[in-house]
Amino acid sequence: MKKRGSRPEPSFCEADHEVFFHGETQCPRCGKPLTSTPPSEEEDVSAYSREAHNRDIDGYNRTQNALCYLVIGGIITIIGVLFVFLSLEKKYNKIVGINPGSFPFVIAMICLSVGVASLVLGTIFLIKAQRIRSHARQEIALLASYRSKNGQSL
Repeated sequence: MKKRGSRPEPSFCEADHEVFFHGETQCPRCGKPLTSTPPSEEEDVSAYSREAHNRDIDGYNRTQNALCYLVIGGIITIIGVLFVFLSLEKKYNKIVGINPGSFPFVIAMICLSVGVASLVLGTIFLIKAQRIRSHARQEIALLASYRSKNGQSL
């Protein structure tokens, strides 16, 4: 009998050397059926571990890429805000409004739209990259426990 809130047993794809934790019965990448028996030989555990570490490195690279989007988007958004101030219309040293026909206003709108789009994309990419890394770290921890059970040194 399963405990409430407990996770299903991990499933293993022998073709892709990937571990799944959500009760899948078929590999979403290759379409082959998954097995619930963990790898027992050192070579198999090493293959699974190598692939999990490669996915962790890929997730790290994607995280860095997403952070670049966020930094560049933030800089471009700040530039757009500065150009909004340059597009203000003044009469007798009083600000009366924004001049939408001015060149600084056009630059401001372009910078704001590109900056916000970059911030949104960076956030989406960062969330996806963190999910990839989290899954890979779960795999690595599980495989390390299999290695320690088999008496292998980490």
